[in-house]
Amino acid sequence: MSQKKHQEMSKYQLKKLISKLEDIRGRNTELVSLYIPAGYDMSKISEFVTSEASEAENIKSKHTRKNVQAALDKIGRKVKEEQQTPENGVAFFAGNVSEREGRPDIQVWEVIPPEPFESRHYRCDKEFVLEPLRQMIVDDKVYGLIVADKNDAAIGFLQGNSVKTVQTMSSNVPGKTKAGGQSAQRFERFRKEMYHTWMNDIADKAQQAFLPKKRENKLLGIIVGGPGFTKEKLIEDDFIHQELQEKIVAKESTDFSGEEGLEELVTKAEDAIEDSQVIKEKNLVQEFFNNLEKENGKSEYGPERVKEALDMGAVETVLISESTDLFYAEFECPEGHKEHIFEAEAKIPETRECSECNQDLELVEIADIVDAFGKTAEEMSSDLEIIGNEHEEGRRLENMGGIAAILRYRIR
Repeated sequence: MSQKKHQEMSKYQLKKLISKLEDIRGRNTELVSLYIPAGYDMSKISEFVTSEASEAENIKSKHTRKNVQAALDKIGRKVKEEQQTPENGVAFFAGNVSEREGRPDIQVWEVIPPEPFESRHYRCDKEFVLEPLRQMIVDDKVYGLIVADKNDAAIGFLQGNSVKTVQTMSSNVPGKTKAGGQSAQRFERFRKEMYHTWMNDIADKAQQAFLPKKRENKLLGIIVGGPGFTKEKLIEDDFIHQELQEKIVAKESTDFSGEEGLEELVTKAEDAIEDSQVIKEKNLVQEFFNNLEKENGKSEYGPERVKEALDMGAVETVLISESTDLFYAEFECPEGHKEHIFEAEAKIPETRECSECNQDLELVEIADIVDAFGKTAEEMSSDLEIIGNEHEEGRRLENMGGIAAILRYRIR
């Protein structure tokens, strides 16, 4: 018997699957999760699954018992197909996804992860065990962000393609007084002391957020910004912890100092963090929209027009929003006529009528649009980028339908 070929999931595919599995809830503890690290004897795993199915006979509820046994049966069949565990291990999820009580629909998912599993895990519950998979889609390298003035401050992270707020702060530092005399001098001393305390508070919160990341070698750099002189004082007067000083890669002036200043800070510090995913995504989307505004013919959007350009080899980069939930489906009739559609997976039929000869078109291929376009992009030496929707440019692309392309040359 030939060995089964294993295809690891991309992080994009894994993220979509996690989102799908998160929405599934069992009526009882009937959803089965099984994680198998590399190196396990699959025949022993098969025996374990059979044993658990036998143990399920003790479940009192008839519906739960049947659903658990059916889920384990589905997993057992998958396990028997495996001669050995894939290099990174394998996970199985199975259970009843039907929303109609008494009409079960038992589905099973097999996951070849992009990173290795560390331990074997088995559980029946009302929801699937997904934490080991969630950890694989987290980009844990970050840039630290500080925006501050004398009134407000925010501390956060640029992580992957999103800005995450860690802390927002407000000060009680009063404004300067114009009153003269000794009372004014006392007031000014008091104001300076409060301002000094405020600076220390900002630095302490930054230390709590950033120092653990730095010591774990996960801090790529620190960007400090704000509308006034507070940013300079934080750096130049050594308020920021000595270990963190060396990680400061940029200082930028911003219009805002609170939470809304964090995304502005990332945009202003583009040159310092040009290698970050969020800057790469923003620049690509901006290039796409710039081409549209110039009407130079080097931007296309919508799945049909992007596919046409891809097939011609005219695409430099395909842009697909991470929220896109489209599949490519290809049909063929007995006369050899081919048609395709782009649709949500659940809406794709098994057959449809051929527009040329009226015979039945049979479904011959179905793939997530990222996989379908990715295959053609590879053949045509085009790039494909998944664009997050946690920044303004990503939301603009999402609002246009989520499928776009930057072209090498004009085709219309």
